[in-house]
Amino acid sequence: MITEHRPTEVTYIPSPTAYSFHMSNADTRMVMGPVGSGKSTMSILELIRLAAGQAPDKYNKRSTRWLIVRETYPQLRNTVWESFKLWLKPNEATCRYTESAPMRIRWTDRLGDGTLMNAEFIFMAISKPQDYENLKSLELTGAFINEGGYMDFDVVTTVLSRIGRYPAPVDAVDVKNPITRTALLIDSNPPDEDGWMAQKFKQPPPGWDLWRQPGAVIEDPSSELGYALNPKGENFDYIGIGPKKYYLDKVGAMTKEQVKVLFMGDFGVTSNGKAVYRRQWMDDIHVFNGKLGAVPGYPILLGWDWGKGGEACIIAQKTNSGQLRVLREIVADNIGLHDFARTFVRPYLEKYYPSPKWEIISVGDPSGIASHGLSKDSLNYFDVLNNSKDGIFADWFETRPAKSNHIELRLNAVRFFLSETTEAGNPKFVLDKTECSRLRRGFNAGYAYKRKQVTGEAQYKDVPDKNDFSHPHDGLQYICLEAHPKYKELVKHTSFVTRSLVDGVTNY
Repeated sequence: MITEHRPTEVTYIPSPTAYSFHMSNADTRMVMGPVGSGKSTMSILELIRLAAGQAPDKYNKRSTRWLIVRETYPQLRNTVWESFKLWLKPNEATCRYTESAPMRIRWTDRLGDGTLMNAEFIFMAISKPQDYENLKSLELTGAFINEGGYMDFDVVTTVLSRIGRYPAPVDAVDVKNPITRTALLIDSNPPDEDGWMAQKFKQPPPGWDLWRQPGAVIEDPSSELGYALNPKGENFDYIGIGPKKYYLDKVGAMTKEQVKVLFMGDFGVTSNGKAVYRRQWMDDIHVFNGKLGAVPGYPILLGWDWGKGGEACIIAQKTNSGQLRVLREIVADNIGLHDFARTFVRPYLEKYYPSPKWEIISVGDPSGIASHGLSKDSLNYFDVLNNSKDGIFADWFETRPAKSNHIELRLNAVRFFLSETTEAGNPKFVLDKTECSRLRRGFNAGYAYKRKQVTGEAQYKDVPDKNDFSHPHDGLQYICLEAHPKYKELVKHTSFVTRSLVDGVTNY
């Protein structure tokens, strides 16, 4: 006995952004917006629409193959995979779901015009370069990269190289045009403002269409929360608990940066960890919006960090009022200290802080005494800068080890400047917005204690995670140790709290 499969009817009313998204003829389309704004839904519906619009082949089949990408399989299974089920409900007859990796959906309905749908959706996790190998054998009609802003741009280019290859001309009615439409769709919550997606929004590549959805909330000084629902917000009617509970009732437990990124839809940094300075850092107070120039008559402070992951040199100055002014960050990825100091740091210092006009005080990671890593010719890191024969700054100034490498002491030194004000009531810590973007993003969320992989109440590691923000923040910590007005009291306090010795430079 043949059981008739009855189609499931669903209602989809596109938002203004989604309508424009569906009407676009661009092969590459990218949409960014706050959480809950319907980005994934519009991308999923567009894949289904494109699959249904593929011209039938000689066997009356509309054959397509689509790739859906995210960083991990748990992310795929818990998000976009479940979202597909809302629109292509599995029935073991014409819509079959296979959950073993790579997960797949096969859609083989007979359409009203008598043609047979033959669409395949492949779900693949891609986060590392070695994962790219899994793509090389795929021939695809198109793809959807979910939360693409948090992935390397290499993922985008690799996926682009595999689309527009299926179906093959051999079974096509028109062998010169076997593929009716191909597409690369990308959606994302707002990622880092220095990332590839932000750059594409500033200068869209030819043939790309891009959309920024309106934020779900806007700032409202008259509200107790400081925020109100955005009258232009999208997808509010399809949020189960309603937009007030989904957005406004949550802002009190979030940082300003989290609200800015997740609910307002602006570029910024969020983290799966716990921001190190979440109780002391206030972006609107500690960030100087104009150009934060050096004040003549006060020494220039340099803080160096180096080793695996990259090199960083932070440039700052402490004035008579006790204010620490962070003027510039210079950061590079694994080029070695010698080349970093010679190519980037020395030319900058010679241009803006030449001798004898400026006195320079330079401190670096104390572990550099016993390590050479990527320095040069097996010299330790301090020799690279100071060596009388070929040290980069041997003719100018000496870099010495910072006072300690104890992590809590370093963090407490930074917290002191963040928490104090000058006698005039100004913050004791100010940072140049333009010249110190990575430090700022680290303060807001990127420099964080990593969450442990445990069930139940959230637990975090005892030391900040080593990531893109740790090198510049380590360099800043060494400066704060040097600039602290009561270092011995800081050591005593930290020793009391941590119950550990903190006065040795090699103690971490």
